[in-house]
Amino acid sequence: MPKAYPWNSILQPVHHDNTKCTEGNNIEKQYLRQGTGGKPLCKHCQRLDVAGQ
Repeated sequence: MPKAYPWNSILQPVHHDNTKCTEGNNIEKQYLRQGTGGKPLCKHCQRLDVAGQ
């Protein structure tokens, strides 16, 4: 499973932890922050994590 240290965008209400998440991978560098930012996990990341992908 390609889980990674969580990251988030200052423009999104969620954080990401799966390197296969297209939403998480499309964050522009200037908006990218490490950690959860106190935000809930992205639904796409959740689905990928549960599926073991």
